[in-house]
Amino acid sequence: MSAVPEQPPPASAGIVIIGGGVAGTSVAHHLAKLGRSDVVLLDQGPLWETGGSTSHAPGLVFQHNGSATMTLFARQTVELFGSLGAFDSVGGIEVAATAARWEELHRRHGRAQSFGLPSSLLSPAQVQALVPLIDPDRITGGFHVATDGIAKAVKAAEAMAGTAIASGMQAFGHTEVTGFELERGQVRAVETTRGRIRTGTVVLAAGVWGPKVARLAGVRLPLTPVVHQYAITAPLPE
Repeated sequence: MSAVPEQPPPASAGIVIIGGGVAGTSVAHHLAKLGRSDVVLLDQGPLWETGGSTSHAPGLVFQHNGSATMTLFARQTVELFGSLGAFDSVGGIEVAATAARWEELHRRHGRAQSFGLPSSLLSPAQVQALVPLIDPDRITGGFHVATDGIAKAVKAAEAMAGTAIASGMQAFGHTEVTGFELERGQVRAVETTRGRIRTGTVVLAAGVWGPKVARLAGVRLPLTPVVHQYAITAPLPE
């Protein structure tokens, strides 16, 4: 989907979203569902593989959370991404190797049921049937949520942006925010490398670059990037 107009961004917008990753496009998608068409989305990188977490995160989705609200958000994410063809429901299993951990998995199962999230407790043999690499003699059991899975974040971002673009949103890649015009603590305009956009509402969804962008408006955003690694292997014979 081509979403980078050749012309510069418009001179004004009702809402400006900074960040074209999964967070920014989700905001755009939901604004479109609410009937907003006066939205401009900006990203300093290409659309939609923007270079942040969205483009390289493994995308594992475990829906159970100690918070009922966060569990609901995760369930809604699975439903939405599934409808967009951006989610593989492979299931998620947490295993216990001690009696204390097994007791905790019982609590998690009960909590999941109270939150309306279908789950089950599995014997070691049942866990091995789903994950052949597991040694059943080394675990007590497992907590299984069959609808957990893997989100395809870039695909989801593009699909959600597509919904918003179809409703009138304009999206611009390779457009860096360089400053804000403020009046009495209120945003009046966003300054970019491709021009000025007059607006009274800005959504900051720049992820790891969030604190840098927020400082341009004199705001301290308590977010710290952390370097980490993950590995992707070729398929295993097992």
